[in-house]
Amino acid sequence: MNLLILVVEILLSFLLFIIMNTLEEKNLNRIDTILIPNISMILISSIFTKLKNYMILFIIFYLVIDFIYVFLVSKKDLLISKKNYYINSLITLLLGIIIYNYFLLKVKYSYVDMEVFKNFIWVIIILYFYNKLNLKTFKLEKEEKDNYNNYYKEFVVINYARFKNKYSYLIKTNENIENILYSFMIYETYKKNKNIISLVKEKINNKNRYGIMNIESDHKLSDEESIVIIKENLEAKLKRIKNKNEITEKLIKDKYSRDYKEIIEILNIIKEFKKNN
Repeated sequence: MNLLILVVEILLSFLLFIIMNTLEEKNLNRIDTILIPNISMILISSIFTKLKNYMILFIIFYLVIDFIYVFLVSKKDLLISKKNYYINSLITLLLGIIIYNYFLLKVKYSYVDMEVFKNFIWVIIILYFYNKLNLKTFKLEKEEKDNYNNYYKEFVVINYARFKNKYSYLIKTNENIENILYSFMIYETYKKNKNIISLVKEKINNKNRYGIMNIESDHKLSDEESIVIIKENLEAKLKRIKNKNEITEKLIKDKYSRDYKEIIEILNIIKEFKKNN
């Protein structure tokens, strides 16, 4: 194996990572996250035959890149079940090893001829309908969704406690404004845990934005400075709002008109946590 093949394998793995990371917002189920990398390995082997004998590296590099992003770059591990993540990664790798050793290394070309494909297509159809009709699959998807909601609530509470401990001396004001300020901080933190494409777009689009509150400025702002600016803006707007029933909505929509629902969800979690504690 020469250096060029190694570089190509890494680049293809990174491309798969970007695709999978983007597709995650479409709510991929467990089967998808395991099968798509291995199907990709077979398809790439069919197109680039010189890579066929080294394609297990494709799966390994993909899993390593994904691990680095989830646990070191985005801190996305706060929003997922680590146990399920490790199990899915292990199954993906084991399936890749089986396909690599018992298929790719055994054939001259990795594409399936039409005679074999006629039988193979029925296997795919049967597996597809089994997956869709299997009640365990539905239960697993519901369980994963419930788990994500629980991890999201935990993510909000953990960050609320962290920010309160760090910035409470700056945020001594109307209770409603305090909750909104913490919601803004948590949401800005959450945005950094989205997929890699969203993260890159955020960096490019917000190159002149600074501080934890992501404020547009012609000079660099610290996290503390950005908090004070937003706090003073909210206090000034609060004095001008006459309809008290619209206070929360107006204060939030001035900064997050598109993401209003997300902020409200965070705000409700904070209020529930404070009520129970």
